[in-house]
Amino acid sequence: MKIMKYTFAFLIVILSLLSAHAQQNLAQRPNVVFIISDQHKLEAIGAYGSKLAITPNIDELAKTGVKFNHCYTPSPVCAPARAALITGMYPYANSAIYHKAPVTMPDGTIKNIGSGYLRETGYQKGIVTLAEIFKEQNYVTASPGKMHVHGELQKNVDEDHKEGNNMGFDEISVRYYTYFPGGHYQDIVGEDTYMRYRQFKKYKDVFKGGADDFNLDYAPTLVQNDDDNFDMVVAKKAVEFIEKRAVDGKNFFLHIGFEKPHPPLTTTQKYLDMHTPANFELPATSQDWIKKGKYPWIPNWVHSTIQNNPEKAKNVMAAYNACVTEMDDMVGKVVNALKEKGLYENTIIIYTTDHGEHLFEHGLMNKHNMYEDAVNIPFIISYPKLFKQNVTNNSIVSLIDVMPTLSEIINGKTPKTAQGISLVETLKNGTELKDRAVFSEFRGAKYLLLPNVNEVPSRMMRKGNYKFVYTHGIIDQLYNIKEDPDELNNLIFDKKHSEILQYMRFQTLANWFFYEYTPLKVEQTNNMLQWDTTAEIKSYSIYFAIENNPNEAKLIKSAITTTNFTTKNKGFYWVVAYPKLSKTSDFYGKDVPVAVEKYTTILPISKAISVN
Repeated sequence: MKIMKYTFAFLIVILSLLSAHAQQNLAQRPNVVFIISDQHKLEAIGAYGSKLAITPNIDELAKTGVKFNHCYTPSPVCAPARAALITGMYPYANSAIYHKAPVTMPDGTIKNIGSGYLRETGYQKGIVTLAEIFKEQNYVTASPGKMHVHGELQKNVDEDHKEGNNMGFDEISVRYYTYFPGGHYQDIVGEDTYMRYRQFKKYKDVFKGGADDFNLDYAPTLVQNDDDNFDMVVAKKAVEFIEKRAVDGKNFFLHIGFEKPHPPLTTTQKYLDMHTPANFELPATSQDWIKKGKYPWIPNWVHSTIQNNPEKAKNVMAAYNACVTEMDDMVGKVVNALKEKGLYENTIIIYTTDHGEHLFEHGLMNKHNMYEDAVNIPFIISYPKLFKQNVTNNSIVSLIDVMPTLSEIINGKTPKTAQGISLVETLKNGTELKDRAVFSEFRGAKYLLLPNVNEVPSRMMRKGNYKFVYTHGIIDQLYNIKEDPDELNNLIFDKKHSEILQYMRFQTLANWFFYEYTPLKVEQTNNMLQWDTTAEIKSYSIYFAIENNPNEAKLIKSAITTTNFTTKNKGFYWVVAYPKLSKTSDFYGKDVPVAVEKYTTILPISKAISVN
């Protein structure tokens, strides 16, 4: 009995030591604070070169970390970009392609549904999320603030998915743009304050919506208590979470969703007083579309005329920057809380945004397109314990890289579905990725030359100095970003760039298949490929690779006007179509066709065809 007693006591001591050792190892792993704002223009940050932006806290993160100059959003609109971040997948791949998802109602009408209502309108079931990777590693997870991911769902909201979907977050609070009764911003501050903040209902008579969301008169927020503004409430929740972790010592992943500088461009008088509208200058391209005509590839509503009144336009620019300063101040509160609680040195801090803002570049407001101001976003990672400090990196990266990067750092398991790459070696050694290609997607509505079409799909590819943009039914775009940073010279008309144009167009279209749109149908009989054609197609090209890998495919035949092709080698083939454009616009004049006459939902590329 004595032997058993001593043996049992010995085992208890050993288990206690092992547990203590495990806890010590756990504590040595880094915490992660991921801060994502909404619609933050890269050039509206001091660290990225702005002389008028007041962003001391984000600037400090850049000084203590790595600042990426060429990070791209997976989509230049909120919901698809955020779903891509959370899943590590491009929108077409995770199926969360819409800002608001079109749903057919029982009466046959189409209603655009926001996030948080239906599981089926979100990312595919079974996809592992970023927070779930942390949960698997025993991290405590929280996400105060804006999430806006189609797929997130409270329990008992969707009758077909009563269990809901918390996406791996233990604590969820202060939702915004997402249906989340009890955990919404409005539930914390009350309906009246929410309406004041959004300028809804009775407060529409004050700001009237539309262009007034841009705060042409440089007026302060209607919210009566400064601390009730959205970002202030989110920062408070984030600090409370940090304080709890300082007590229990648990590793944590904290996703903080700030809303500014997204319109309405109103903030407290304190932040307005820090900026002077007269100091701002309209960008050199602010009259571009007004001089040339509307851009064929830009949705109608994104074209602005506010810049025709420079005084009002400068008010908008100052108001936008004041909103940036407000949000930056909240970033400072979070970082200071980490420092005060002794958690800073062991915490990775990331600052980014979901997409950019034009702020009159090209004469545009908002995002919803593939110009640099909409898709090239700030991305800063600060962790002096492991990564280099005060470094600028020119690698081409994407928000889908966040998942594999953080997964590697915490020894997590990156799911096979992830399409991004880990940036750990780049962060540690300061190396730059020289041959990386990234993409961005958008489903837009109501283009000038396609007035009867909703949700027109477009996709951008950025590689090296070049950017290619495909917009379904509309003329292609190709720019040399290094030589032409304002993207004013569309190189598709330059025969010297025909090879890079062919290459990037194929790579942009290959494997890009999604809801409602179908690939070009090609029949195979032995070594013969055959397809139907229409008067809307000008010609076809054939690409070939030994393996089913579009990255290895080569153009083997172009300018085909027949409807068949005889293969000579075993491998994989793709048929690419070139639509016949006929509609013209003021932008290029009557001699340059820029859009199709008859719109179809057939994509101009086939799936890979195996020939044995």
